[in-house]
Amino acid sequence: MSITPGEFRRALSNAFGDAVTEDANGLLVAHGGVSLHFALCSETPLRVGALQLFALRTEITVRQGDQEAASQLLDRIDRATQRGGG
Repeated sequence: MSITPGEFRRALSNAFGDAVTEDANGLLVAHGGVSLHFALCSETPLRVGALQLFALRTEITVRQGDQEAASQLLDRIDRATQRGGG
């Protein structure tokens, strides 16, 4: 995704508040009986002229909850971290 780790954390915290915690490897979102861990790895940003696009690799692990509930939470997280463009 094209976002910095700090921006990603702020977007999650804005959407889920205290349900977001941080550990040495990334972020944990625990909400509604589901717990998702996001391992974060910043990659080299892409530069196009004066524009710099950040690159963040995320590996998502379901730590608690069933597949359907985890998928629903992931959909909410996806919407919360999207940014406008165009």
